[in-house]
Amino acid sequence: MTIKLPKLMRDDSTADGPGEAVMDYVISWCVRWAQKDLSCVKPILHSQCKKLLCKLLDIANEENVIFNEVRVWKQCEQIDLWIEVSLVYNGNHESHAILVEDKYYSNIHGNQLEKYKNKFDEYYNVNQLDYHRHYVVVTCVEREDPKFNNFYGCVGEYGYKIMDYYEFRGDCVEETESDIYNEFWLNW
Repeated sequence: MTIKLPKLMRDDSTADGPGEAVMDYVISWCVRWAQKDLSCVKPILHSQCKKLLCKLLDIANEENVIFNEVRVWKQCEQIDLWIEVSLVYNGNHESHAILVEDKYYSNIHGNQLEKYKNKFDEYYNVNQLDYHRHYVVVTCVEREDPKFNNFYGCVGEYGYKIMDYYEFRGDCVEETESDIYNEFWLNW
């Protein structure tokens, strides 16, 4: 007899409730686990989280990157996740900044993407910080869902990359030493 296990993020609710806040915390926690100094603490978790951070940065081969420091702010200037990364990629030291807007089951509203991007860019321009900048929307609405294009068709116009949950997770499906990771990414 097969027992159907309860899902962490899906129950009988018809609204998203605080789903985006959960996403903020889990994604923040995961990208910080990508730091090189954590690789020997929980090596599988580190490896899977490194892949997730590489997806946000559009780095295809995570073997060629070392994340020295990852800093994250939640809800800074209303931006869901503001991430700064110090890394070495193919022997080159680089600094990256990532603006992540996550969406559980809601659409883009008003001019939020433009407003957040302007705040983000202004900070780096005013402070003359030379960071490679990335703008990403992560949503739980699957790309095949008709709502996807209705909700997120405008994302590219503002210079954002969009990924649904499964695209973001990608091949990060190996069980890790962490129940948090396993429940969120494998038992969604």
